[in-house]
Formats: sequence, structure tokens, C-alpha cells
Amino acid sequence: MQLIRQIFMRVSPKFKQTYETYLALHDVLMVREHPENLANLLATCEPNGAAIDMTTATLKRHKVAVLNAITSPDSNGPIEGVNRVIESLKRSCFGFKNQQNFFKKITA
Repeated sequence: MQLIRQIFMRVSPKFKQTYETYLALHDVLMVREHPENLANLLATCEPNGAAIDMTTATLKRHKVAVLNAITSPDSNGPIEGVNRVIESLKRSCFGFKNQQNFFKKITA
């Protein structure tokens, strides 16, 4: 894998720029240590016709919300997990005769 990446980086400067942008975005968004780096990264990011340009444009459009999500320790992940369980139960329990049985299945 390392050899393939080295070959692509020599052959295509566009690939190199895209890969470096991806790594920088990944570090900023996943590590969450320096959220101010996101603003700097988005300001200096130049479009090069790659698919990641759409990602950076979306991040620029929603920069305030993304920065809030990075800096806030709160997450709606647990609630979304419960909603997913309820939705899949609704699909699998379509044949229940009454609603009480459905509610018992959710709380079990």
C-alpha cells in the first residue's frame, strides 16, 4: 500500500493534494484537538477538480455548525441509536395484533 501511494504521489500532483487535504480534514474532524485548524484549512484549501472539493465546499457552507459539533462534548448519537432500534422493531413487528405488545417489545 505504501508503495502504491508513493507511485501515485509522484505521478499525479492532483492525487497528492487530494490525499493531503483528506488527511488534514480527517485529523481535524476526528481527533477534535484543534478546531481552529479547520477554519485555517478551509481558508487555504484550493479546489482541484477532485471529489473532495464537494466535501470542502459543504464544510465551508456549514462551518459554524461543524465547529460547534467539534467543540461540543454533547452528541445525539445515543438518541439516534434508540430511534434506529425502534424503527427496525416497527418493521419487524408489523404483524402485532395490538399496540400494547409492540410497546412491550420496545421496553424489553
